[in-house]
Amino acid sequence: MDEAAVTRTSMKAATAKEAAAKGASATPPWRRTLHSALLELALTAAMLFVVATTVRWLLGTLDPANGGWWNTPEGRLLAVAPLSGYTVTAVMLSPWGKVTGGHINPAITLAMWRYGRTPGRDVAPFIAGQLIGSLLGIAAGRLVWGPVFASPAVDFAVIRPAPGWSWAVVAVIETATMFVIVAVAGIGVSSRRLGPFTPWAVGTMIATQIIGFGTLSGGIANPAREFGPAVFAGAPSLLPVYLLAPPLGALAATVVINGINSRRRTTAPAPAAKEPASTSRP
Repeated sequence: MDEAAVTRTSMKAATAKEAAAKGASATPPWRRTLHSALLELALTAAMLFVVATTVRWLLGTLDPANGGWWNTPEGRLLAVAPLSGYTVTAVMLSPWGKVTGGHINPAITLAMWRYGRTPGRDVAPFIAGQLIGSLLGIAAGRLVWGPVFASPAVDFAVIRPAPGWSWAVVAVIETATMFVIVAVAGIGVSSRRLGPFTPWAVGTMIATQIIGFGTLSGGIANPAREFGPAVFAGAPSLLPVYLLAPPLGALAATVVINGINSRRRTTAPAPAAKEPASTSRP
């Protein structure tokens, strides 16, 4: 290929990139928001269906009469936890998750807004999409798995804390676990070096909290995870706690991490000015 042909090819590629950039900038903001909110709806529905399926086949088949560690809630959670946690990682790393951030959690959406990663105009549509997606995911679970999904053993995958656990204790646990998750995510998204590991760190922390608190408070730290199951199961008593505590923990974490980042920026030494190169010769 001669030099002229190479030049023409390069010019065409540059023109195509410029046209694509102009097309993206010409898209109205409300349309981009709607598109992303619908993606969040679909991703959340998919996550809830995975949760529903996991609960149906792991916790729903629990039979303590058979004995053995596998037939205990703690034993089954060792399988439930990584499936749930790394489903979130998979969503974050998916092509659709990269468009929206793969939040699938109202508390994360609020956190990413406070971290400056999500426009304020997207917050309400994202949260609405996530809650609707939660309902659709559980509806799909009921449709696919049939009456057993509504049986007491599965009960629409609703979260119920252990006997004796008050709403106040559940609120503290949900707030604290979300605080840790959002703090770690905030450190990740503000660092180019750590950013690629953030989805894996988030998935691991979700799996860890399920193992640690799954049989006690529920260990979900995601309002969307409980919204659909609670609505279908008719179990609204603790729903306000699961809806409000994680966002509270998330917002508290953003205050801390944003404060730390702000102090680092103000205390960072200014780069030394370069001396102008001398034009004189020895």
